[in-house]
Amino acid sequence: MHGKSCPVHQNHIPAWKRYIRGFLRVIILINALYQVLFGEVFFGFLALAALTILLIPRFFTKNRVCVVPVDIEILFLIVIFFELIVADAYNFYSLIPYYDKFMHLLVSFIVGIVGMMIIYTFYALGKLQASTGVMFSLIVLITMGLGAGLEMAEYFYDQILYPLIGPYLPTGLTQGSMIASPLVDTMEDLYVDTLGGILGAAMGIILIKREEMKGKELEVIDELEALASEKDEP
Repeated sequence: MHGKSCPVHQNHIPAWKRYIRGFLRVIILINALYQVLFGEVFFGFLALAALTILLIPRFFTKNRVCVVPVDIEILFLIVIFFELIVADAYNFYSLIPYYDKFMHLLVSFIVGIVGMMIIYTFYALGKLQASTGVMFSLIVLITMGLGAGLEMAEYFYDQILYPLIGPYLPTGLTQGSMIASPLVDTMEDLYVDTLGGILGAAMGIILIKREEMKGKELEVIDELEALASEKDEP
């Protein structure tokens, strides 16, 4: 079996997107290496691992995905920077009272907008029959479900895993905050996740409809369609 080559359409990425992507890659790499050498080694390695997965996805997906669409990569690089570098390595979760709410809003917004792009791609390829309202509702519900799953994972970590492995990791308890009890913090997080999903899905629809009015298609959807088409090839 011959190895699949990466699509050539990546050569047509606008210069400003390449600059933003390159800038984020360099910033994350520098900070991750600094943490590995002089700071929080655990989070430095996590950031390097996340960066590596985005840079060579074909290795981790067994050639199912050769290149991450540039718009999606930029969004995930933003999450890596603000979560693994700023929040964890530099401890902003403890220094800034509402930083966790910012992260919940940011991540759910990105999940919402990327989810809308993916589900619309299936619609454009004829693999999904649904109205815009149904797609919007589905993405919001998925975002809410992911947020709830995260809170359940945090509860499991705090109650079951932390007593066993907590002393060996540079992480503290995940639920609660300096200004709220665990229950209040959890409920606020769920509401913020829902808001982020709504805003992200709505932004995705706005961007899609704006391009449709111009008789065009978003570049990220073109890239996702290309990836889906390659996956379907024998």
